[in-house]
Amino acid sequence: MTLTTSTLDSVIVIWHVAVNNGDGATAAAACTEDVVLGDLTGEVAGRDVMRRWVESAGVRLMPRDCYDVPGGIVVAQDAVAEGGAPTTVFSAFGLRNGSISSIHRFPSLEEARAFRLAA
Repeated sequence: MTLTTSTLDSVIVIWHVAVNNGDGATAAAACTEDVVLGDLTGEVAGRDVMRRWVESAGVRLMPRDCYDVPGGIVVAQDAVAEGGAPTTVFSAFGLRNGSISSIHRFPSLEEARAFRLAA
């Protein structure tokens, strides 16, 4: 793993471990109450949405590279969904007061780094 930031924030590490274990409660606890989840199709918000997604997604995400951006960190992840082929996704993690405030997924590093994270 080649990290191009000083550190991968510990709350993002906790979130990845929880996702990989299907532990929705721990993943949600790593987030703000109003956490926003987004991709190219839209956004949803809230810890309950996060918990349900983690418990049903059946995905494993391995952080590979990360990049500091204003308001957070972009993480390149090797992703494998149940029954799916491995792929690389890029997630922009917004951070607020030591918690994850948003996660937006993109197909390219350029799109993820260009996304404006809200504080």
